[in-house]
Amino acid sequence: MSSLIALGTGGAATVTTMYLYVGVRGKGKIKVKDDHVPYWAFGIGLLAANAGTAFQQLSGIGQQLSTAFEGNAALGEWKVGATAAVLTLAVFGLQPRAWKDALCGAVAPSLFAAAGGLWVLPSSILSGLISAFIK
Repeated sequence: MSSLIALGTGGAATVTTMYLYVGVRGKGKIKVKDDHVPYWAFGIGLLAANAGTAFQQLSGIGQQLSTAFEGNAALGEWKVGATAAVLTLAVFGLQPRAWKDALCGAVAPSLFAAAGGLWVLPSSILSGLISAFIK
């Protein structure tokens, strides 16, 4: 047995995305609270990093967001870590909104990995744990 759950990363990303979608809608038996959305979306982002090409666009969104800030001369010197900090503050500092938290949470792992340093720790530790269970 190679893993506890034989979904594959693409299958796991799809199942998790569907669970989040159905849970946020909240009309059935599955319910996801608004303040839990960023954590679910972060997991989707971690799975998407190792999934197929259908999920590769998530990391591209994070890179484009960071590039937009870096290319703005009015902001001065801007690094990827600053974009990761702004994204984190947007998720945890503003009132929970499912659409905002889902997008920010799904983009966060790629930004954290690109920023390096302490930012990469949550992504690398959780990605290692997830990879051990889902293959």
